[in-house]
Amino acid sequence: MNALARQRRRALLMLFVPGFLYLVTVRIAPAVFTIGMSFSHWNLKSGAPPRFAGIANYVALLHDAGFGISLARSLIFTACATLIELTLGLAIAMLLNRRFAARRMVRTVVLAPMVITPAVVGMMWFILFHDTIGPLNWFLSAINLGPVGWLTDPRIAMASVLLADVWHWTPFMFLLALAALQAVPQESLEAAAVDGATTFQSLRMVLLPAIADTLLVAAVLRAMDAFELFAEPYVMTGGGPGDATETISLHIYKVAFQFFDMGYAGAMIVVSIGILVALYSISLRLGPRAA
Repeated sequence: MNALARQRRRALLMLFVPGFLYLVTVRIAPAVFTIGMSFSHWNLKSGAPPRFAGIANYVALLHDAGFGISLARSLIFTACATLIELTLGLAIAMLLNRRFAARRMVRTVVLAPMVITPAVVGMMWFILFHDTIGPLNWFLSAINLGPVGWLTDPRIAMASVLLADVWHWTPFMFLLALAALQAVPQESLEAAAVDGATTFQSLRMVLLPAIADTLLVAAVLRAMDAFELFAEPYVMTGGGPGDATETISLHIYKVAFQFFDMGYAGAMIVVSIGILVALYSISLRLGPRAA
């Protein structure tokens, strides 16, 4: 029994210790370091060591227009991207949730963008939107409708980044929506059809209530990721023209690694994470009511 108990303890240690070490070294320790850094004055250009600053960095954030604008831009982008991707993903899932020739191939093609890394997606769309060599502007010029400053016009640059994000992450919403639709009992749909329900009525009264929880989870996951958008605007526009596409993640990057103000950047990170936690908590409270 003692030998068996030792084997069980050893197995439990081998199971939990790697995960615990990962959690501490990759998640907890950097978070604690960032929180501590946010209460300090620490500019790498000065060469001086960090010194305690209290809440000075957080007070400065209240008067930082650049931080507020980039934060609002990220929130608006998050809302638009999540809504569009959820709607498109659900529509495509409903369209492909049936038997037809080459069904597997079509689903594979639809899912393909999701496996491409964000930096590569940004480079692909940078080339597509390029003013002079981009195929999209070449086509528009050929029919006397271009060129268009997709990435150089402040009025539409953010919409161009949004289009790239929608292309990249709609497959994620499609995948979760399709899985949820396939789990809906066919008997419920057949009963609704027998009762004379139209397609729209079946969608509103049967399908959507059945998959609402899955859609909520998908929306929350996508919103949290969209709020942290960095790679696409960094590659496509660098935050420009001006600051038209400067998201909160890109703004923090510039403060930390162009101006080297690590303490101030740390405060921005803490506030951004606090907003994410607040939004996540709100979604948890609204979820059961929606269901």
